[in-house]
Amino acid sequence: MFELEKEKYLGNTKNVFNNSQGIAVVETEYQKKVFEGWHSHNNAHLTLFLKGGTSEKRKNSSTVVGPGSLLFYHSDELHLNHNTLFPSKNINLEIDENLLKELQISEALIEKSIQHTTLAKFLILKIFRECMIADTFSGDAITMLFAQLSNTHTHLEKFEKSPFWVKSLSELLNDCWNENPNLHDLSTVLNVNPITISKHFPRYFGCTLSEYLRRMKINRSLSLIKSNESNLTEIGFQCGFADQSHFIRTFKSQTGFLPKQFQKL
Repeated sequence: MFELEKEKYLGNTKNVFNNSQGIAVVETEYQKKVFEGWHSHNNAHLTLFLKGGTSEKRKNSSTVVGPGSLLFYHSDELHLNHNTLFPSKNINLEIDENLLKELQISEALIEKSIQHTTLAKFLILKIFRECMIADTFSGDAITMLFAQLSNTHTHLEKFEKSPFWVKSLSELLNDCWNENPNLHDLSTVLNVNPITISKHFPRYFGCTLSEYLRRMKINRSLSLIKSNESNLTEIGFQCGFADQSHFIRTFKSQTGFLPKQFQKL
């Protein structure tokens, strides 16, 4: 059992970008077996899995993760990984405690915010894109994107206190995400006035219905792109896009990457 220092991870570090404001982005690859015992990290961090996967244990839980999975780790939180697939690749977003104090953000708040996982993933990918650009504006952009990520919990809190139809709508959208349902169809199934849905949707979901559906489609595409089992045209079609250009535009607007760029990460 040991604690890893700042910006250190068990795999091979491919790239590190520190914005000098308390956020470090560490790209890590796993090409062979590494230490599988209990360990922790000095700083709190988020890990977005790009490729491969692993089985992870914590004090009171265990989980299997793969491409597109997003996890949060408290500072000094013990965990272990085993049965790692090779090759695997992660993006680690590490947050210094001083920045959390400056932004008045707690680790618990970040953990709650990433329950809104789709938007959180996209913001992390945009942060990673800024690291690749690495120009004069990237440091500030990364801090602002992280602040936005940390604020997604506000809609989650409203969602938890929402009327029954909102949760039913969420389940319905998750079931028919690739069928392009319209407002009339949803109101008929839920027996709720379409004006009611239209008026209150942004309050509980943090965006418009069309934006929410686009996010769901692109989220589904992340693991498909990394599986390398289908070409990008097929993936766009599987995710409910009528044409390839619409898929490409939407993917870039949500993640900051073109699908082909993301495929090569």
